[in-house]
Amino acid sequence: MPGQEAITAQYDRVAPCYRVLSPLFLITPLARRRGVAALGLRAGDTVLEVGAGTGRNLPYLVDAVGPGGVVIGVDLSARMLAEAAKMVGRRGWSNVELVRADATALELDRHLDAILFSLSWSVIPNPVAALRQVWERLRPGGRVAVMDLGITETPLRPVLAPVARQLNRLGPGRPDARPWDDLAPFGEVATDRFLHLYYVCAVTKAGAPQRSSGSP
Repeated sequence: MPGQEAITAQYDRVAPCYRVLSPLFLITPLARRRGVAALGLRAGDTVLEVGAGTGRNLPYLVDAVGPGGVVIGVDLSARMLAEAAKMVGRRGWSNVELVRADATALELDRHLDAILFSLSWSVIPNPVAALRQVWERLRPGGRVAVMDLGITETPLRPVLAPVARQLNRLGPGRPDARPWDDLAPFGEVATDRFLHLYYVCAVTKAGAPQRSSGSP
């Protein structure tokens, strides 16, 4: 697995054509919608996406929190965020904040109702450190969801493993990542696997649910 600097440089290179490359990685709107749905978002919520990339999940997140909510997208690749900013401008969203930062050193001044890792848990060198960095900002009752691709628990592993090795040349990642194990120390993990390749893992922070209603 390459280091963070190499990963960022690789995403900077592919940013302008990332949308075209997505089908090669079998990235579908269905998977993105299921990842967002696992957060249980409500109107007025504040949600953080770690590894927002070119913003392909932003439409689903903005729809879920409504105009009174806030969507924060963080990524270390300046060129990926530049593509996301274009989408924000085209859609005229005023409640989307894009932050260029290392997720393991991210500092937030607001509370969160949900945290999404969409196709990023297997890419970030230390995703648990990234989650711990913002865990204290997550309100009791808030949810963390990880949507990603993996071949550790699929009958198609013999077929998919060689393909995964080739795709890693275009985009870094760990197809053998096991986020359901990584999330276990944070609470009871619910895992949904589908299409023999995708999974969504979710964990709810202990405590009585508290809703932000759009406030810090």
